[in-house]
Amino acid sequence: MEDTAEQLNINNSVTLPNVAYTSACRRSHVNYKYRKAFVTNSLRHLQQQVALAAKTEITPSKMTPQLVFVFCANGVNFKGICKTLLSSEPVFRDKCKEIEMLFQQFVPISLLELTESECEDFSRPEIAQPLLFTLQVALTSLLKHWGIKPVAAVGHSVGEVAAAHCGGFLSLEDAVKVIYHRSRLQAKVTGGKMLVVGNIPVQEVIEALGPYSGKVCIAAFNSPSSCTLSGDADSVSALQKELAQLFSKRDIFLRVLHVPAAYHSHMMDPIVKEMMEHLQYLEKQKPETEVISTLTGKAASADDFTTGKFWARHARDPVAFTQAIVTSAKEKENVVFVEIGPERALQRYIMETLGKQTRVLSSLQTDKEYQTLLSLAGNLFELGYNPDCVPGISTLFI
Repeated sequence: MEDTAEQLNINNSVTLPNVAYTSACRRSHVNYKYRKAFVTNSLRHLQQQVALAAKTEITPSKMTPQLVFVFCANGVNFKGICKTLLSSEPVFRDKCKEIEMLFQQFVPISLLELTESECEDFSRPEIAQPLLFTLQVALTSLLKHWGIKPVAAVGHSVGEVAAAHCGGFLSLEDAVKVIYHRSRLQAKVTGGKMLVVGNIPVQEVIEALGPYSGKVCIAAFNSPSSCTLSGDADSVSALQKELAQLFSKRDIFLRVLHVPAAYHSHMMDPIVKEMMEHLQYLEKQKPETEVISTLTGKAASADDFTTGKFWARHARDPVAFTQAIVTSAKEKENVVFVEIGPERALQRYIMETLGKQTRVLSSLQTDKEYQTLLSLAGNLFELGYNPDCVPGISTLFI
C-alpha cells in the first residue's frame, strides 16, 4: 500500500481512468488476502485515501460473502430518485421502460415521470407500489449486470413481489399483473391508521392488544423489539396513548405511518375475494434464487407465488419479516444483507433480529446514487466478494 501511494504521487503519467480500469478489471482478485476499495472522483482524492489507508490496519478478507437481497415496502421517499441511473445506465433505464410498457397494458401510467412530479402523492398505493416495484427490479438488474448476485431474497410486504420476480418465481409480466391488481384494489380502501412501535418486546405489545381485539392487529413483525400496528383510526390512536403511558420509562418509539389505509388488517377484507379472482392464473416458473416469504417466514416453493389465494393472504395477513430474516441467515456463513430500495428502511430491523454485528449495506440513496452503488461494490470486495468489473470503481490491492 505504501508503494502504491508513493507511485501515485511521483508518476505524472498516471490517470484515474487507467488506475480504475487496471485495478478493477485487469487483476486476479481471488488470491489477495488483503483487500481495499476506494470510491473517488479525482486522482488527488484517491492519493489522499491511499495515503491514509496505508497508515491503517487492514483486516484480511474472509470467505466469499453470501448476499441476501432485502426488498423494502411502501413508505420510502421517491422524489427525484434514480435520475442519474436513468440518464447514465442503459441496463437500468431499459428495464424501467420495459416495466412501464407492461403496466400500460392495464393503465396509462408514465412511471419514469412520476419522480419528477410536483404534485403526486407517493403514499397512494396505485402510484407507490408500481414505482417501487419498477425501481427495485431495475436496480436488481443493474446489480446482477455488474456481477453482484444474491443467494437468497426477502421482501417486506409489497417488496415480496419484486423479490419473487428477481428470484425467478414470477415472470415479469405476472409480477406486473400482481402489482397492478394489488395496488388498484388497495386504493379502493381508505381510512384506518398504522403505527410503528419500537424499543419494546413485541410480546409485550401483543399483551396490550387484548381490549382492542377485532379493531387493531399486528400488521408486521419487524424485529423482536419492533412491530407495526394496523386498524381502526380511533382505536389505534387510543392504543398509541395507552402504550406511551404504559412504557413511558422505557424509551418506547411510536410513529404513525403516512398511508391512506390500514394495510394488513381487517380493513383489507372487502378486497380479498376480488384479488383472489384476478390473480388466480399465474404461470409457474423455474426458480433461480431462494426466496424467503414474509407471509410464512419460510422458504417459498415454486407453487406459492402462482395462486390468487397466496397474494390475497399476503395483502391481508401480517408480515412475518422477523422470522423471514432468521430463516434467510440459517445455514449460511458470512451473510451480508443488501437493501434493495431507497433509504435504509430495514437495516435497524435486521440488526435487531440478528445482532449488531450483522452487515447490512445500502444500494440506493437520493442524490448519491453512484456513490452508494460503488460504495456497496467496494464494501463487498473488501469483504471477499468478487463482482464483475464495475465501471468507475477503483480497487487497489496489497
